[in-house]
Amino acid sequence: RSLLLGGAVDKIGRGIEMPNKGDDNSDVPLMGGGARDPESGEEVKEEEEKPPLRPAPVRYCHAGLNAVFLLFGKEYGWIAFCFLVVATICSVTTSIYASWLFGCVVMMVFFASVFCFAGFQAVSGRYELARPLLGAGMAMFLTCILGGHFFREWSEHAGSQLFDGLDLASMPGKTLGYQKNAVFFWKEGAVDTKRQGAYKLCKDKLPVVGTCVYDYYCVAAITSKGDTSGVIKAWAGILSHVACDDTGFLRSEERLAWGDDARAGLAIVRTEHWNQAISSALNTTATEVSGAPLVQWTGDPMKQEREAWTVAWSVEFGIMGGYLLMLLVYSIMMGYAGEAYPTSRKIADPNAKDLPSRRKLTPKS
Repeated sequence: RSLLLGGAVDKIGRGIEMPNKGDDNSDVPLMGGGARDPESGEEVKEEEEKPPLRPAPVRYCHAGLNAVFLLFGKEYGWIAFCFLVVATICSVTTSIYASWLFGCVVMMVFFASVFCFAGFQAVSGRYELARPLLGAGMAMFLTCILGGHFFREWSEHAGSQLFDGLDLASMPGKTLGYQKNAVFFWKEGAVDTKRQGAYKLCKDKLPVVGTCVYDYYCVAAITSKGDTSGVIKAWAGILSHVACDDTGFLRSEERLAWGDDARAGLAIVRTEHWNQAISSALNTTATEVSGAPLVQWTGDPMKQEREAWTVAWSVEFGIMGGYLLMLLVYSIMMGYAGEAYPTSRKIADPNAKDLPSRRKLTPKS
């Protein structure tokens, strides 16, 4: 009986032996195993099917956005930057349409909000969020106060009245009730420097030395060529901080413009002090037409508007650019910037091999 059992077991064992190299079924995988190389006999791993890649422009845009997101402080820095932008827009808009003082009030509301929120985050231990918020609060003072001031100045010029193609004789009637910074363009006329007047005003008195800080209101008549009637229909004025006959005033840009054939200017609202200067320019033979306008004689009356616009945007972009630079330095110090390249590279090319890890220097024992 034992011999019979032994022979049966031997036959069963030989029946499940591995196939020889020359067999036709040698590439058939075994139960529970993968396919094997017919020559070496090693198991061959099947490659997994990879998902289709997104279009290259989409992947590269995603990679770029990821790099920018990490380089400028992750969500902590971008939350603070967006808060700075919103506060600046609200404050500057209020400065333009209401007043600069109200714009500062709006800025203080935003600053108090960001200061309290950053303080709460710091107390809660979230310093990575509190630091960018406090930086945004400091930058808010400059973007709202300085930017609001220059945008307010620009709006005053941009929204002013325009009087174009005027005759000097018709200027008093057509410009009646003009507003400050109204723009005048007329066809004829020049500044008559022989008919000048001045008024000296003690603006601030210095009690220690007993002197004053003076403002000088300097005016001259605008007349037509060959006009000897002695009737003044318009005036050119300059507010100076030195005397109207001083060498510094005579060499100033505003005074030298009186000799140009500009025939354009910015309106100056006549006050009591300007009227005093005009009265000194009138003699017994000269008179003025009622409502004669007073202008700042200049060849480019839009210059102040353009300068205010340029300076306002320069201030805003300069301060916000400086804040983003501060966020970049903060990201480098916190280690966020080190993640930008490898993660963006993986997004742009998911099949790229991983970069080798940097060797860390260990101190010698």
